[in-house]
Amino acid sequence: MSFYFKLLSYQGRNVEVVLSNGEVISGVLISVGFSYVVVQTLSVPGYGGTEDILIRSRVINYVRVL
Repeated sequence: MSFYFKLLSYQGRNVEVVLSNGEVISGVLISVGFSYVVVQTLSVPGYGGTEDILIRSRVINYVRVL
């Protein structure tokens, strides 16, 4: 629950989401739910275009706000 309330104040900021498998997803924090976050990333870096990625909170190790 505290995960939800802490991240709500960071919507619209750049974040890095580190997953339990070691993968890092970086982008803009679009929305936060009780069991998920949505991060908008570049679909092809350097060429523009964005992609929204829904990430379940159970696979998130931590979120770094940049």
